[in-house]
Amino acid sequence: MPDRSARQQIRERLNETLFVEAGAGSGKTSALVDRIVALVLDGLPMERIAAITFTDRAATELRDRVRHSLEDLARGTDDEASLARTALIELDGAALCTLHSFAQRILIEHPIEAGLPPAVELLDDVSALVDFDERWSETVGELLEDPDQAPILLAVFGLGIRLKTLRKLAREFDANWDLLEQRLAPTPDPTSIDLGRAVADLRAILELHTFCHVPDDSMIVRFRRIETFTDRLEEVALDDAEIVAELRDLETIKAVGNSGNQSNWCNGVEIGDVRTRLKAVAAHLSTERERFVDEVLDRLIEVIGRSTIRAATRRRQQGVLSFHDLLVLARKVLTDSTHGPTVRANLSRRYERLLLDEFQDTDPLQIELAALIADPTGNANDWAALRPVDGSLFFVGDPKQSIYGFRRADISLYLRARAAFGEHTLSLEHNFRTTAPIIDWVNRVFGELIRHEEDAQPEYQPLAAVRERVDIGPSVSLLGADADHSESNVPIRETADIVAAVTTALAEGWTVVRKEKDPAGGPDLTREMPCSPCDIAILVRRKRPVAALAKALGEAGVPHRIEAGLDPHVTDELVDLVTVLRAIDDPTDELALAAALRSPLFGCGDDDLLEFMLAHGRWDHQRPGDHGLHDEHPVVAGMAWLSELHEARRWTGTAEIVERVVRDRRAQALALCGDRPRDTWRRLRTFVHSARTFEEAQGGNLRSFLHWCRLHAADEISLDEHFVPDADDDAVRVLTMHSAKGLEFPICILADLGSGRPTGGLGLSFPDDEGVGIFFSNGVANATHRRQIDWAERLECLERLRLLYVASTRARDHLVVSLHHKTTKSPPKKAINVSSARLLFELEGIDEGAVRFEPTLHPYTQDPPPATTPIPDEDEWNDTLERIHLDGARSRTVAATSLGHAEEPAEEPFEPRRHGEAGRYGTAIGRAVHQALEVTDLRSDGIADARAAAAAEDVDPDAVAINVAAALASPSVQAAAASDHWRELFVAVPLDDELLLEGYVDLVYREGDGLIVVDYKTDVFHGDVELDAKVDRYRLQGGAYTLALERATGLPVHRMTFCFLGDGGATERHLNDLPAAMADAEAAALALSPPD
Repeated sequence: MPDRSARQQIRERLNETLFVEAGAGSGKTSALVDRIVALVLDGLPMERIAAITFTDRAATELRDRVRHSLEDLARGTDDEASLARTALIELDGAALCTLHSFAQRILIEHPIEAGLPPAVELLDDVSALVDFDERWSETVGELLEDPDQAPILLAVFGLGIRLKTLRKLAREFDANWDLLEQRLAPTPDPTSIDLGRAVADLRAILELHTFCHVPDDSMIVRFRRIETFTDRLEEVALDDAEIVAELRDLETIKAVGNSGNQSNWCNGVEIGDVRTRLKAVAAHLSTERERFVDEVLDRLIEVIGRSTIRAATRRRQQGVLSFHDLLVLARKVLTDSTHGPTVRANLSRRYERLLLDEFQDTDPLQIELAALIADPTGNANDWAALRPVDGSLFFVGDPKQSIYGFRRADISLYLRARAAFGEHTLSLEHNFRTTAPIIDWVNRVFGELIRHEEDAQPEYQPLAAVRERVDIGPSVSLLGADADHSESNVPIRETADIVAAVTTALAEGWTVVRKEKDPAGGPDLTREMPCSPCDIAILVRRKRPVAALAKALGEAGVPHRIEAGLDPHVTDELVDLVTVLRAIDDPTDELALAAALRSPLFGCGDDDLLEFMLAHGRWDHQRPGDHGLHDEHPVVAGMAWLSELHEARRWTGTAEIVERVVRDRRAQALALCGDRPRDTWRRLRTFVHSARTFEEAQGGNLRSFLHWCRLHAADEISLDEHFVPDADDDAVRVLTMHSAKGLEFPICILADLGSGRPTGGLGLSFPDDEGVGIFFSNGVANATHRRQIDWAERLECLERLRLLYVASTRARDHLVVSLHHKTTKSPPKKAINVSSARLLFELEGIDEGAVRFEPTLHPYTQDPPPATTPIPDEDEWNDTLERIHLDGARSRTVAATSLGHAEEPAEEPFEPRRHGEAGRYGTAIGRAVHQALEVTDLRSDGIADARAAAAAEDVDPDAVAINVAAALASPSVQAAAASDHWRELFVAVPLDDELLLEGYVDLVYREGDGLIVVDYKTDVFHGDVELDAKVDRYRLQGGAYTLALERATGLPVHRMTFCFLGDGGATERHLNDLPAAMADAEAAALALSPPD
């Protein structure tokens, strides 16, 4: 086994804090599973373990794999099997979850200490956006109405910063409000720019024009522009916003260069002095502008930041939290001087082992939470100085895969944590995913690109391959290696090459390794086979090239699936849907009305629209005019339907209007006309869900919902990026490199590597020396940003290299790398402006172990659809439908309690069974007793749980407490408490091909090689004769429980006991002749099922 020593230490060194650096494809999830299972087998309860993952997908995979490992162990009969079975019972409630879910657990367990109300609601994506929009509208209103703040906003506009950009700034503040809270400080009012001296100096310089005897001297020409500039400055001298806007043209003075010819000037005027004086004025104005910009931006940060902090405080007080709130509030409760020590001590006892996955990419708050829990007594203000209990922490990460800086991941924090807690460091270097030729190429390339840099990047650690290459197709291919990179059509050529590479792989049958189930039940079988579209993934850096790729793949006939990067609001189906909603909302919007009628949702052709117009119809569905056309005319019918919904919107919710459009206009069925109906259905479902969530969160009308849609379409916010692809969807996948993290693909194509640096219009930084750095794409930035720009750009360069490494290691059998990029006449001055493709292209030996690939577009023909069943005639169809309805009306299940109560008269008014409770019904007191006994500790007195259950059922708490106490004192329950036992155990077994016997067993416990069944009864009885009669009535129910348990578990049931409860204690009666009772119960159940 590769990395045998490291993996053995992970399983055995349970009382040591380990720091595991796991390379790409090295099986880090297996290492986590091994560690968790080893802790369980060492006697640590599963509920004492917390494993924190980066994504929900990773948490689900981890839980499933732990479950499978424990299930394998639980099949035995030794002590380890018993520990595994207990861990399986606890697994569903164990803290194998994301960081946000773990923080939520902390807050739920300590709401008072966290200052939260009793009920806490977590905002989903749509609700969070609605909440933000409401607050942003309030903030803008306050800024405009406040006479002290309005000038700040106007000055910001003068800097060329739009309100849309400020909105993005506020959203970024929302995601970092804890860092803002630490850094916000009162800022003085900006001091106005004094233009007096500068204007006077410029006028004095301009007067020198009289000493130039050549009118077209280059300095005189520049004087004319400077004079215009000076005039404008004098006009706006009292308006700071206008001054800032005008000073954007400062280049008019700065670019004086070598203007002017000394021979054209007289009277001792030195042209060099003129230039120097102009540059001095430009420097003065530039300094003044920079000072003013700094003051304005710092005030802007304070104003929007204060609003952000107030909103976070309000969310906490109202108990309506965002995902980021969970982390910050969890950290706050742990560091609180009053409650923190107690909470940390409780959590340290609750979670004795903390395992942190993908540590290189998590929020910095994670290490604080983990260290504060692992060392409950140390200094809460310095996590690096904490000394966790040995073995309490376990880290798994890979610094080469740290790619989420925009989500606050900080590789320097990873290095600090390794220095603080990584005394015992292990490495997993063997890659099980990727073939040897690809691994060799990756090691060669990234061994050159990724070099050690202090506090920024550790040395590259090479991977070791386990798999050999596949037979057909190159392992590593380079696209565009021989292309002319000076051409302007690089994106077009790259798209064409990528699609050609896809079709070439499919046409040539590049082989990939697939796993198949062993029919004999052994380990999975692997074999090489020609690739299919679903084996290919195209990874892009940005969203921009996705639409072009989708179009080119479609034109080539290649099935494809866009998993990230395509804004759902610009897809045809949602554009049509929103257009129809606009036409419903506003009858005067003629363009929306005409576009809606022409869409597939109405199917009106241009001839229909022309006919309506020539008939003097009006484009207003409320007043369509006297057109004289019949009601079935497509345009007339469509406008009538729109008019009906326009009227209905007054009393109908937004979500219902959207659902009616989707349903009545057959949007789901129309999707079948497109190439990707599943994607269309998914987007329609997401849109309907967004409408429903918007309505619940804001309660707004249709118009406000449409405004909200336009707002977020402009923001390019996608609520539709993450989904699980259908297993049978044979399509090429197109996704971003970031979203591909944690995935693997047989054939991986890296595209868009030649793209420039993404700007996004806004940059934020929170340097360690305090303050908030802010940068806008038009070059406006504050002093805090300028101080650390070089270091920030270097970190960005290093992260871009790591992103390229992550993308390259997604490939299993074939890696295709596009080197297409556009070259410039002179090389970029800064490393941040060098594209990844250019970096690879210029790397010496890039094609060693790779082939220069010039693919040819091949025609791709999909397999024909399966043959369809002929449509039957109407009579046959109706007969089949009636038979199905009759068959569906037959009972398919029999509840064990229905056998026990078949002949028993009701002692209280009938109460219907509850949803999901198979046979679990009865009196209110009986339900309360059962609820209490389901949760209470069998070794306790059960009073608290009894009273809580009584309150839930609104019955006498003393009566419930008496019955619960009687049960806990009974011999059977006490025996169960000392053995393996299960409560409220659901069992179901088939009695024949169509009938299922099911029920909930109150208590089952192990005795010897078999089981004991206990069923609680709260019936009132008087004397043994009446008790015997009740036992006889319940005989079939007890036999049914016994039958179901024996068949479901394969274990014998030694005894079935009825435990009758009352104020006189518990009376136990055993069911005699169990085999006969089971046989009678089966016969009775079969008799209850009606014949065919």
